[in-house]
Amino acid sequence: MPGTTNKKIISKLALAALLTGSVIIASNSWAAGSSIQAMGTWWDAGDSGSTYGFGVRGTLGFSEAFGMDLGWTYFGEGDDITLELPNDDVDINLGGIDANVFELGLRYTLPAEIYFGGGLSYYDFSHDVSDIDGEWGLYGLVGWSFGGENLRGFIEGMYRYTEGSIKYDKGFEGSIDRDIDYDGLGINMGIMYRF
Repeated sequence: MPGTTNKKIISKLALAALLTGSVIIASNSWAAGSSIQAMGTWWDAGDSGSTYGFGVRGTLGFSEAFGMDLGWTYFGEGDDITLELPNDDVDINLGGIDANVFELGLRYTLPAEIYFGGGLSYYDFSHDVSDIDGEWGLYGLVGWSFGGENLRGFIEGMYRYTEGSIKYDKGFEGSIDRDIDYDGLGINMGIMYRF
């Protein structure tokens, strides 16, 4: 259990640093096209099934068109992960997986406020009864923002991809690993403040 506690502490520190960095990055008045965004999200997360969440993102604009994104999204438990036990007639439902997803990427915005982006993700997984390591992955997105000069709404489609392994400890009988795909399409909707 100490390893799990340390992972949670590190995850919370990383989240605090990310949120602070997002605000600082986005609030640089010299950076054209910078913004801070808050969103609700739905994701079809592969083996974990559909899940909902929320997140924040900061965008540092290098110009009106190009920018760098730094974001965090939390996803609650999806569907139960089922583990088939060798030499047993029953399957075990392990419950869903929580995820804190940290993302760093680039975006390009067209004059019509349609934007494209992509980059790297780090998935900090959490599970109640099994061990699961954090994993690296990729994401891509396409979106559209609308509204006023500073306060705007946005909607975007996103694809996230990663793979991992979940380990279930059977006590004296040892442990069992199961590979999982944690990828799929998602939809983000929210508001942004553009500086």
